[in-house]
Amino acid sequence: MRESVAQLLKLFTSARKRPGLAPDEVLIFFAIGYLSLSVSEGVVFMRSVRLADVATLLGMAKESVRRKTLRLADVDYVSTSRDGILMKRLDIWCRMFERVSI
Repeated sequence: MRESVAQLLKLFTSARKRPGLAPDEVLIFFAIGYLSLSVSEGVVFMRSVRLADVATLLGMAKESVRRKTLRLADVDYVSTSRDGILMKRLDIWCRMFERVSI
């Protein structure tokens, strides 16, 4: 258990160094990936997600999620539209997830 916590802490500190993300932005990035990705028969599917769904999942205010999602869009991790939020950097999300799940 202690090693898993150490990996999670490394994830947050490394994410802050590279793109300059705050811990809440890392958490929101994880949540967007979690909500938007699904796998069926070995094929990965992505769909856009709503701000409200991310806010509900994380127990955060919708406005906070909106502001932090705009920051993620500024660093080109996600894109936003009227349809919702779409993951742009699946490769980074997967690397972050691998670090935590080791």
